[in-house]
Amino acid sequence: MAVGAKVKVECRSKSTGAKTCSFEGQTDHTGTYNIPVNDEHEHELCESVLVSSPDAKCGKIVAGRERAPVFLTNNNGVTSNVRLANALGFQKDAPLAACAQILKMYEEVDDRV
Repeated sequence: MAVGAKVKVECRSKSTGAKTCSFEGQTDHTGTYNIPVNDEHEHELCESVLVSSPDAKCGKIVAGRERAPVFLTNNNGVTSNVRLANALGFQKDAPLAACAQILKMYEEVDDRV
């Protein structure tokens, strides 16, 4: 992910689905982000969500890669206050030159299986 991509952590009530809180942040030079979240969210469904890309040529939000669950409670056996979300990502408008060759390699593997 590019430097400056906007990301948010959004929580919703498990019972009503209503949004209870939202915290925003952005990616650093490594493509990672750190969003401090206050309070306990045991009774909420929280997700890390893509908001926008700073790169106009790599800004398409792809279904299935735009959000990831984050469990924001101390009542889950995790001793650290750090929570990690699965990778999120935008899709480029044009594929990289090496993509066709890589896809061909996967097709060859499928043929052998």
